[in-house]
Amino acid sequence: MRLFQPMPLPGAPPYVVAHRGISSKAPENTLASFERAAGIPGIDMIELDVRLTRDEEVIVLHDRTLQRTSTGNGPARNYTLEEIRRLDAGSWFHPMFSDQRIPTLAEVFQNVGSRLWVDVEIKSDLLHRESQGLLEKKVLAVVQQYGMSDRVLFSSFDHRLLLNIKQLDSTARTGVLFDFVHDFGRSPSKLADRVGAKVFKCATRELNRRMLEDAHAHGIAVYVYTLNSAQSTQRMLSYGVDGILSNNADDIVSVVNRHGGRR
Repeated sequence: MRLFQPMPLPGAPPYVVAHRGISSKAPENTLASFERAAGIPGIDMIELDVRLTRDEEVIVLHDRTLQRTSTGNGPARNYTLEEIRRLDAGSWFHPMFSDQRIPTLAEVFQNVGSRLWVDVEIKSDLLHRESQGLLEKKVLAVVQQYGMSDRVLFSSFDHRLLLNIKQLDSTARTGVLFDFVHDFGRSPSKLADRVGAKVFKCATRELNRRMLEDAHAHGIAVYVYTLNSAQSTQRMLSYGVDGILSNNADDIVSVVNRHGGRR
């Protein structure tokens, strides 16, 4: 599989990123959702979220608590991996997915790592501060164990975590997520440069042409989320963004292909 480059080649279409997998048609952040993405030509990458269990295993889960997307309750950090594996992570979406479990990052790599790039969003938890660098070290160890270093983008709203990743592995590809409250008024290039990131990610409502021009002038790729309609996708394509995150990336692919390459 080709190596991941943060910026698509000149004239190429933007990357299509399946946000938590094909999360409009399968439960988010499950192997079922990721497998669907891996089966669609034109989807380049999946995006997922990582946290630690009580026994410090890296699991794929967006929320700090379990109740929205599984039969568990309370913080995932209070459960061991063995306990996490017993939870149903699919029935909330549809009974046909009752066999789905909260996967480990390793399991995702094992199942789809050879077919897709992976955007690993590292989640920080204000109510449970990990010891310095623990989550970053654990995540990086899994990435290296499965030979995924050249196919992973590390991203986070907590830019200090990205700086830690770069200190642990200077070759890591990283992307800063824009937090409107904390980052308002700071240019994409400044946010990215201070932690050595090559990607700037933000919500579609937050992006304007000035920000895009600033990023591109400094060689920073711009990815936007979460584009689930043809109309919103076409608008961002006209801007010239470099990556599009979507819950229904399987439908968005055709819109991107019709548009052609980035300007």
